[in-house]
Amino acid sequence: MLLRKLFFVFLLFASGPRLFADATKTYEARRFTGSIRIDGKEEDTWRTAAIAEGFTQLEPQEGAVISQETRVKLLYDNTSIYILAHLYDTSPDSILHELGNRDEGYNLNTDAFRIGLDPYNQRQEGYVFEVTASGVQSESYANDFTFDAVWQSAVQLHDKGWTVEVRIPYSALRFPAADKQEWALQFARLIRRNREYDQWSLTKKDQRNGMVYWGTLIGLTDIKPPLRLSLTPYLSIYGENQTSLGENGQRTHDNSYSYSGGADLKYGIDERFTLDLTLLPDFSQVQSDNKIKNIGAFEVIYDERRPFFKEGIELFSRGRLFYSRRVGGTPSGYYDVPYLLNPGESIEENPDKARLVNAVKVSGRTNKGLGIGLFNAVTANTYATIRTADGGKRKILTSPLTNYNILVFDQQLPNNSSSYFINTSVMRDGASRDADVSTGSYTFENKKHTVRISSRYSRSEVRQWVDNPEGGRTKDKKDGSQFSFVADKISGTWQYGGVFEFGDKKFDKNDLSYIFVNDYSDINLYGSYNKFNPFWKHFRQGNLNAWIYRGGRWSVNNLMTQFQGGLNFWLLFNNNWSVYADGGSTFAEGRDYFEPRTYDGRYYVTPMNHWGSINLTTDYNKKLAFDFGTRTWQAPSFGASSYGYYIVPMIRFSDRWSFKVNHNWDYTLNDRGFSTFNSVGNPVFGRRDVLTITNSVTTRYLFKTDMSLSLIMRHYFSQGDYDRYYDLGNAGELVQNDGYLNPSVEMLSTDFRANYFNVDLVYNWVFSPGSSLIITYKNQIAHEDSAILPGYFRNLSNTIEEPQTNSISVKVLYFLDWEYLKRHKS
Repeated sequence: MLLRKLFFVFLLFASGPRLFADATKTYEARRFTGSIRIDGKEEDTWRTAAIAEGFTQLEPQEGAVISQETRVKLLYDNTSIYILAHLYDTSPDSILHELGNRDEGYNLNTDAFRIGLDPYNQRQEGYVFEVTASGVQSESYANDFTFDAVWQSAVQLHDKGWTVEVRIPYSALRFPAADKQEWALQFARLIRRNREYDQWSLTKKDQRNGMVYWGTLIGLTDIKPPLRLSLTPYLSIYGENQTSLGENGQRTHDNSYSYSGGADLKYGIDERFTLDLTLLPDFSQVQSDNKIKNIGAFEVIYDERRPFFKEGIELFSRGRLFYSRRVGGTPSGYYDVPYLLNPGESIEENPDKARLVNAVKVSGRTNKGLGIGLFNAVTANTYATIRTADGGKRKILTSPLTNYNILVFDQQLPNNSSSYFINTSVMRDGASRDADVSTGSYTFENKKHTVRISSRYSRSEVRQWVDNPEGGRTKDKKDGSQFSFVADKISGTWQYGGVFEFGDKKFDKNDLSYIFVNDYSDINLYGSYNKFNPFWKHFRQGNLNAWIYRGGRWSVNNLMTQFQGGLNFWLLFNNNWSVYADGGSTFAEGRDYFEPRTYDGRYYVTPMNHWGSINLTTDYNKKLAFDFGTRTWQAPSFGASSYGYYIVPMIRFSDRWSFKVNHNWDYTLNDRGFSTFNSVGNPVFGRRDVLTITNSVTTRYLFKTDMSLSLIMRHYFSQGDYDRYYDLGNAGELVQNDGYLNPSVEMLSTDFRANYFNVDLVYNWVFSPGSSLIITYKNQIAHEDSAILPGYFRNLSNTIEEPQTNSISVKVLYFLDWEYLKRHKS
């Protein structure tokens, strides 16, 4: 639901140039002495606070009169900012308040109240704190939804609407050390049942960066940035049962148990910069990956789920040089181990992840808008353990001791312009591969915030030991470059732009990022027509987009490799249903230099093709809602086609219990693609029919706001049936070779059947702010073979009988905050 998250934060941030805005609102904060009990009730202390009112509707109709009144008060003392919001509602029994886990407020069917703060008043990056009508907390920093802070809130529903009370300690914020403070401020309210979004300081929907329309918070005096120091130690106990089939077909069970401890440390070096450190981290409880069978030329990119690598990495994402799963990921020699065995040997253990020793981040922004970030992580030597023929053991190094580093400088400039420089480096112990990649970028935005121009240049250097023909080894250095230029019109009903980008054949950033293609030159032109307010009686919003793309081979005089274009549109109806449709076509045959897997200049001529899809979502306010879509792809000259659909019913039995099923079906006929290499090392292509079915069930029950039980169960099934094989001709054509089906010549059989089944059952109790008890049960099955079985349920039944891993873990985290301890000690 990331798109929904981005949409709601866009509503809070969305604005245009201050030059054209009405005078922004001002709120004067007032200091108080004594104490406030955070319980969602207004006590006498609040009588001294000024009232922020006069909210205006942004959604569905920008500038319209609000349907419900909202009044907000703000106070402060030496430690915190306090907010009290009265969210009146003439139909209090209609207030939606679905329960959810922390940080899930953007995805819930509930009313919500949001607070926006920019302590540096530079109006480019700000904090957003949200509390739903069910009491669920969420926070973000700019568009970084992984930002996490410890703060307090309480909600009361009553016959006049609902009330929310919030305490945000200064330790949760970064702000300048100054006697008088002036911050940017925003309040906003979501009335979920009619998708109404109201703001205290109205922004504009047809603009991108919105903070110039935020109001101003004055009156903060003599507040000092506190010592921001917190420690979150953890203790984890882990047990695993792994089943396998012995040589006699008997099922065996291997049990193992372990315990571990570590800690996460956050330290505010000063009021601007923060150090985040994780020591001996344990990620055994992260959600299982949604694994798939990969028959393409490029690796599968999976989402990051480890908390330390999700939180506060927005600054390190500049230039797309950081794919955090490289750190502690699959060892580079993991897949080589079976080919390094001697006769009679077997693999006893081959870890699929390098062991992370520690990781540290330092990040912040100076008073003049210069962001500085430093990241470092170390992974230990990783070994596969081999059982030798005589019963002994030996080890194979699959990943050496590795050090990962990132250094970034990001300067904010006037009018939402910016520039940055980032360098990543990977250093491996011994005679291994090392790499450095650097990127510099500049973005210019005009004063009217209607035009944005940006350019980016990257340089990579990879050093690797290679064997000399005459003997010995030398270190080979490979330098590569990448460049892009983007020009966009970024506001108004009509928006359009274009991108030019190229990368030479030696550019390589795969050590700490990923790159699918190099040696390319691309031109992409696009435009959109946008309706931000209700139109044509039945619609609330909509857009129509068109694009055209031309790809080339940089080293071959920019020879064309792809030429295609398409259209898509999105409409949101007044009844909260929406529809999205797209379609496109290639305009010429293409050249694919990567599908042959030889990387020596050979290419495969891809056929002209066209595609389309239509997708529908119903009203999520209802107890029963659906997502549905269907898609097709056609390559007439090959007689190839693909059809697919998905359906996602979502049921809310109550505000505590939700249930979702996701069914996805795809069938591709007569597809051509790389299959294997023949006996002399040449690529062999195959014609195949591929069926892929994915089913998942997600359900969750909330005992209360801070205690939940959730279940995710997923089965992925894909099988490919080959009926014809081809050699790849010199001109990229496919030449049928029936000899690959003849046992007396060179019999090939590359049919495949892949099954991935996993269960994640998680109990989560947040027993104190920042502290939790998590109990996780996992079941994982991964099985691949070449047996083509008819019938999905027969295949599922066989999969469940395959060797599998069952595990259970218990983890306790306890949050310790210096300011809290000092305050209670005194």
